[in-house]
Amino acid sequence: MEKRTFGTVDELPSGSFRARYRGPDGRRHAKVFSTKADAWAWLAAQQTDLLRKSWRAPSARSRTVGDYAEDYLARNDLRSSTRVLYAGLWRHHLTKPWAEVPVDEVTPAAVRSWHVKAGRTTGPTAVAQSYRLLRAILNVAVADEAIASNPCRLRGAGTPKASRPSRALTAAEALQLAEQLGRDRRTERYRALLLVLAFGGLRFGEATALRRSDILPGGRIRIERSVRRVEGRWVVGEPKTDAGHRTVTLPAAVTAVLEEHLEKHVAAAPGALLFSTSTGSYLARSNWNSTFRRAANAIGLPAVRPHELRHTGATLAAATGATTKELMRRLGHSSPAAALLTSTRRTIAMPRSPVHSTPCWPEHMSHP
Repeated sequence: MEKRTFGTVDELPSGSFRARYRGPDGRRHAKVFSTKADAWAWLAAQQTDLLRKSWRAPSARSRTVGDYAEDYLARNDLRSSTRVLYAGLWRHHLTKPWAEVPVDEVTPAAVRSWHVKAGRTTGPTAVAQSYRLLRAILNVAVADEAIASNPCRLRGAGTPKASRPSRALTAAEALQLAEQLGRDRRTERYRALLLVLAFGGLRFGEATALRRSDILPGGRIRIERSVRRVEGRWVVGEPKTDAGHRTVTLPAAVTAVLEEHLEKHVAAAPGALLFSTSTGSYLARSNWNSTFRRAANAIGLPAVRPHELRHTGATLAAATGATTKELMRRLGHSSPAAALLTSTRRTIAMPRSPVHSTPCWPEHMSHP
């Protein structure tokens, strides 16, 4: 056994070398290495951590990313739909490369390498979501002082890269799309949905979770739930943020279309879905996206994504002179930055509505 000023190294019968020292927790810590030099280097690193006051018990460091992921997914503050989403991301994109890796062995270089490889076989949205989940899991390890800092440091990796910048539709474009949907008996039931998304600024999951009982007098819509399809089943839960619980007032012309929609396409029961398929089931985002794109192509609309209807609603509201606080309340955002980002895609001049924070229907256009 060889002893220096800090710790000891002794050779084992197997020919390996065991480094040992007593930590500030009063316990003896040990690790086995194939060479004596590696054993002393490890002891030197432990001594350096002690001097810098960054030492952590090796027992805490030995927990794997998978251990922390299991704890993270079991948190009671996750919405059920979020838990299902995270479980799927962990299972499909993170388990194989990270489950067995000790948290103190996850390096920025390893994260960068994984991110590059994942981007070759996985869509940008799934990669961004998986990166955000990995970062959140490792943040818990940082809070536990198992690691000194989070190795997930890739700038912009948590945001999927769009093929082009988002833009808001003009009011005229939104009306044209609604009219196009109304021309076909197979899609006329989605005319009101498009107008509510475009002039109300709702998220798709919020709109498709609405029920007859959520329609209030005065053109108001009460939003208190959201729906999404995860792992082949519908999951109904809370809105995306606490601020998502809100009431949105629609322009009078949109309200008139919505009332007609209630008469023609919605069952009389209070719990009947407001926007559903012809069979009364939840509307899948993929089906809506296809319907939307066909209508956009039919009227020769420049490239536009269905989600940009929400940007449209935000921009129209901002153009009426709504304050940041009013935009936050209308869009269900919990931060001013998110509300401003959503509403600044493209500026459209709209007259101020007599209804607080509600965009007017353009006077020069016919009501649908």
